[in-house]
Amino acid sequence: MLPQERQKQILTRLQSRGQVLVQDLVRELTVSEDTIRRDLKDLAQSGRLKKVHGGAVLLSSVPYSHQERLSLNREAKRKLATLAAELVQSNMLIFVDGATTTLELPAALADLPLNKITFVTHSPVMAQRLSELGFAEIILLGGKLIKDLLITAGLDSIKQAEQFRPDLSIISAHGLSVQAGATVESWEDALLKRAFVERSAETVVIAGQEKLGYEAAHMVLPTEKISYLVTDALLSECLGFQAKGVTVLH
Repeated sequence: MLPQERQKQILTRLQSRGQVLVQDLVRELTVSEDTIRRDLKDLAQSGRLKKVHGGAVLLSSVPYSHQERLSLNREAKRKLATLAAELVQSNMLIFVDGATTTLELPAALADLPLNKITFVTHSPVMAQRLSELGFAEIILLGGKLIKDLLITAGLDSIKQAEQFRPDLSIISAHGLSVQAGATVESWEDALLKRAFVERSAETVVIAGQEKLGYEAAHMVLPTEKISYLVTDALLSECLGFQAKGVTVLH
């Protein structure tokens, strides 16, 4: 089989599965491990996939900056936020991040019969939207502003985060896979989120179907530590998460 044909088959498998493993490709294409690794290296260098330990994953189609993501898939984000809102109860302490999907959460909570809830966030935009809820008390973390993401981060933010024990953390992710868990592109964002989810009684990860199968650079939490996955992906694509004990809301 010519390299071009073999690489085409690798990409076809990647599109259908979201990820490929070196050992599976060796068996399925009946070639050596070195050959597969060279193919993955060539495909990664041409920008057609992302190499990870033991295989490869799809490249993310989701822009990095907050402003670019704000207008994408608004209706789908509202539906996901509405599902996540069902997990919110009165008198909770909740950490919520500033992702463009979670920014739809305040609107989803507006008409629910809730009493006092304390929200902690590192997003000035989220704090402003939450301030419109009569039952909300808001704690906005200080620190260095990451302009692309419109969130605060850094040592000061992490020290503040360590003072809280949330009942619930509601976060989004740039990527989500069974193997890598919830991941983000920003190291500083990952550290801050990790400080909260490690101290939370439960964690909700909101991830649209475009996030599944992609692995960003920095892990926030492993799959088995996710309490709820809120997604619009097909339930058949979520079986691996369910097998790890994650409750899927769809």
